[in-house]
Amino acid sequence: MLPVPRMSHLTFRLRRACSIAMAWTAHQLVVWRISPAGLALVATALALATVPLLYVHQHLLAVLSVILYRLLSMLSGWVSRALGHHGDRQRYLRPFMEMILMLSVMGGLSLYSPERLFWPAFTLIIVVFVLDLERRLAGQFQKAGEIGTTSGTIGRLVDTATGRAGRTIVLMAACYWSGAFFWSGFTFAGICLLALLWRLVANYRQLGVRSGQAVSTMSVRQTASGMI
Repeated sequence: MLPVPRMSHLTFRLRRACSIAMAWTAHQLVVWRISPAGLALVATALALATVPLLYVHQHLLAVLSVILYRLLSMLSGWVSRALGHHGDRQRYLRPFMEMILMLSVMGGLSLYSPERLFWPAFTLIIVVFVLDLERRLAGQFQKAGEIGTTSGTIGRLVDTATGRAGRTIVLMAACYWSGAFFWSGFTFAGICLLALLWRLVANYRQLGVRSGQAVSTMSVRQTASGMI
């Protein structure tokens, strides 16, 4: 039972150290008058650069572009918070930036080997797009109080595996080992599809329970008013 607390303590210290480092870097960028919008534009340019890099077989540079994109995207949010912004612009732009990164890498892989990698790239784009759309819709229902969050252990694992962390690993692997993407692309698309189905069923059930409670409350009120 001892390794679990030690691992949790190590994870906490690692996250704290990363947060301190990012906050310090963001403060320095603010001092140098580097704006969040500038960082976001550079990150988007790096994402688009993966297309020609993969086309000319510069796999290591493509991986480096993905890493720098992720770093600059995170720094953009930290700089925005350091400036006292609420981050609304970042939350608005981040889905589009993520889709540009996905489309760029998938497009570069399709140009690299169209006869082998086009269909796994196309499948992954469609599944990820629908999954992100469901997450945004679920987020709107959560703000309205219609459904709760899937913040349990399974929900956290699913969000980590199919979210930015999992996608970054998959995209880096796809850039470096492009030949293996035929199988890894379909595999990750299948994982995202299972996550989508799980979220659809879970949220649909929550909406049903919510609707049933609302109908029951309304019936009780009507009965009470009739008795009066």
